Amino acid sequence: MEEITQIKCPNCGTSIDVQNILAHQLEDEIKKKYQSELAAERKKVDHEQEKLDAAKRDFEEQRRKENEQFEEVLAKKLKEERATLEAKLKSKIIEEQTEQFNALQKELDEKSTQIKELNRTKAEIEKLKREKTELKDLIEAEAQQRLNETLCTRRLN
Repeated sequence: MEEITQIKCPNCGTSIDVQNILAHQLEDEIKKKYQSELAAERKKVDHEQEKLDAAKRDFEEQRRKENEQFEEVLAKKLKEERATLEAKLKSKIIEEQTEQFNALQKELDEKSTQIKELNRTKAEIEKLKREKTELKDLIEAEAQQRLNETLCTRRLN
C-alpha cells in the first residue's frame, strides 16, 4: 500500500506534502525536547562544576592551612633544636674553658711553688753569704788580734 502524503489546500489548492510537515513538526518537537534536556544537563554540569570548584577552593584552603600549621610546627621544632644545640655548645664551651682554667691554675700553682722555692733558696744563699762574710770578718779580726798579740809579745821580748 502506498501512502498518500500529498493533500490539496482547500483554500488555494496548493499541494502540500503531509509527510514533510509532520517530519518538520516531529523534528521541531524532538529538537525542543533534546534542547530542554540538554539545557537541563548543562545546568546539572554547571552545578557540578560549581560544586567541584567550591570543593577545590576548600581543598586549597585546607592545604594552605595545613602548610601554615606544618611551617609553624617546623619553625617551633627548629627553634627547639637550635636552643638545645646552643645549650649543648654552651656547656661544652664552659667545660673546655673550665678544663683550660684548671690546667692554667695548676700551672700557676706549680710556678708559684717554684717561685717560693727559688725565693727560699735565694734567702738561704743570702743568709749563707752573710754568715760567710761575718765568719770571714770574724776570722780576719781574730787573725788581726793574734797578729797584734804576736807582734806585741815580740816587741816585749
